[in-house]
Amino acid sequence: MAHLESYDSFQTKKAREQKKRAKERSSSKEKNVDRGKKFVVKKGENYGVVVEVRYNDAYVFYEDRIVKAHLRNDINYPCNQVLFPGDKVLIEPGNEDFIINNMIARTSILSRVKKDSTRLDSSMGATKNIAANINLAVIVVAAKNPPLHPKFIDRYLMVLQNSGIESIICLNKADLKGDNEEKILDIYRSIGIPVIETSTVEKEGIDQLKGYLRGKQTIFVGNSGVGKSSLTNALMDSEEIKTSHVSEKSGKGRHTTTTSKYYVWDKNSSIIDTPGIRSLDVSNFQPQEIQDYFPEFDGWSCKCKFSNCLHYKEPENLCMVKQGVRSGIISKDRYISYIRILGNVLNERNQGAPGVGTLDDDMEEQR
Repeated sequence: MAHLESYDSFQTKKAREQKKRAKERSSSKEKNVDRGKKFVVKKGENYGVVVEVRYNDAYVFYEDRIVKAHLRNDINYPCNQVLFPGDKVLIEPGNEDFIINNMIARTSILSRVKKDSTRLDSSMGATKNIAANINLAVIVVAAKNPPLHPKFIDRYLMVLQNSGIESIICLNKADLKGDNEEKILDIYRSIGIPVIETSTVEKEGIDQLKGYLRGKQTIFVGNSGVGKSSLTNALMDSEEIKTSHVSEKSGKGRHTTTTSKYYVWDKNSSIIDTPGIRSLDVSNFQPQEIQDYFPEFDGWSCKCKFSNCLHYKEPENLCMVKQGVRSGIISKDRYISYIRILGNVLNERNQGAPGVGTLDDDMEEQR
């Protein structure tokens, strides 16, 4: 079987090389875009906001109307590789369409991993930017159909907080909520994450949600079928946005939003509705910093035997976080999310986890 092991090693090495080259191309592209006459500027007046991006064109909300625009001639890249919904751009009229001369430097950018089945290692993918200049992210989950899973919320919170984007949780389809969903929501309330409950069917919670969103550029993120587009419809008092239902066979939602879209629903208030995101890139996190995004570990981790304790494979008698989970003070579901994320990062880096002790085999190896 040596030849199979050798082939597996070759696959892994080849995939790493492809991923490295993809990152280098992405970095080179950003540098090339800004060669010559500077494209990215620190500030500008009378700018427009990118609403939707296609291959060669962008639609820009400018002076209370939407105009079609394209990049100036010396930017030799497709528009959808340079601009994203939420970008602020300086434009001027052209012969037919408007011309995008400059982009104002972004304050934030949200990305996900785009899986590529052509890669030798299908777990690796290219980073795809989704939206820019976000003030607030609403993590939309559903009480039922699809079911509520903390693991998705925890990944969103990590990526958003790392990007400096304020986050809240919106439980849609709240009319279907049961005791289990309430228990999960209480976990996030206890660590200071605002939770809003809405029902687009019963028209409940919409005004409360508007209170959080007013005056901000907001992004809705969440899996397919949770009702992001339905919420956008409710906020805009419109039925124009196509919505869909969850597949009864798979329990998963179908994508109705295929690209990020931008909607203005009130003065200085806008929403970016994203496609359902199935994978978020956490590979850029250092293993030791992941616990920083789990604030309930504070007060416990500082008492662990080792200062670099990862609360993963270390013996339970030396890890106070594991003891906190055992006592029920730290949520088991959140701990399982933590070790799943940590395990993914360690595997990405080909690092073995230290120690040999487990907390019930690390919660049955993350269930």
